[in-house]
Amino acid sequence: MLTSSDPNRMLSTADAADLLGLQPCTLSAWREDGSQPGLAFFKLGKAVRYRYGDLLAFLETRRASSTLVARQLPQSPALAGPSRVSAKSSPRPRKARNAPSATEGQQSLF
Repeated sequence: MLTSSDPNRMLSTADAADLLGLQPCTLSAWREDGSQPGLAFFKLGKAVRYRYGDLLAFLETRRASSTLVARQLPQSPALAGPSRVSAKSSPRPRKARNAPSATEGQQSLF
């Protein structure tokens, strides 16, 4: 008989999401984009299952004792938000204010 503390117990996506305090669609998105490589899952036909012990191990990798430590944890691209790039490292070309556009004088076909 499997108990809730059995590390080999297999959980559905809904059960795994409940354990992690997330929505099932979040786990589905992470599976699709591969943004959380430390979160292992099993594909059994059409069914997706998570091992209880793997979920606990994943949680331990996200553990932090302060906000500063949490900021240093690797973040997935989906959770990280837009990257901040300084203007010095990648300047954007500026468009001249009164410069004629390339399509000026042309009629649109659409």
